[in-house]
Amino acid sequence: MTLDTFVLLVIACLAVNLSPGPSVILVTSISAAGGFKAGVFAVLGMTAGAFVHVVLAASGVAAILATTPLAFVIVQYLGAAYLIYLGIDLLRTRRQTAATTPYPLAVNGWQYFRRGLLVDSLNPKIALFFLAFIPQFLNSVETPGFMISLALGSVFLVTGAIVNGSIAYMVAAGTMRARGRVGDWVQRWIPGSVMIFLGLRLLWQEN
Repeated sequence: MTLDTFVLLVIACLAVNLSPGPSVILVTSISAAGGFKAGVFAVLGMTAGAFVHVVLAASGVAAILATTPLAFVIVQYLGAAYLIYLGIDLLRTRRQTAATTPYPLAVNGWQYFRRGLLVDSLNPKIALFFLAFIPQFLNSVETPGFMISLALGSVFLVTGAIVNGSIAYMVAAGTMRARGRVGDWVQRWIPGSVMIFLGLRLLWQEN
């Protein structure tokens, strides 16, 4: 792979990771509600979830699943239901925990990691993206194979971790300065509503 092709790969990965979607909304809402540390755990979970899709795409399993409508629909409905659940839970729990302190004193890392893992691993669009994404750059490699496909997908994971980690830091820093009704909208109403909307859109989307 030439340097120009690698740069194009990085740019493509950055563009996809910067596009609005469930991952961005999740890390934004968690960082706003729980702080930078909570956001980092969510990013780690999202990276692990995306890595599952990278492995499936590199091994050819994702291509098989993509041709099985029932499997795709099951993943689609599970992902949509989980997004709706997260949105409702965010709207409900922030009403109970919003107090004088901006963030909870204790951060349950596994809770946020699990949310990130499930959001990305249950997102069928990520699987379809890797099916279309990795082969485009395999043509520029002399000996394409599983490890090369894994390496190409890992570029997406690294850029995603950097982008989402930066978002987590900026959101957490900005939310620290938000108080009262503005902070409540940033931490709860906007991300919760968007999460529910994304879940409903995924639920109604035709295969």
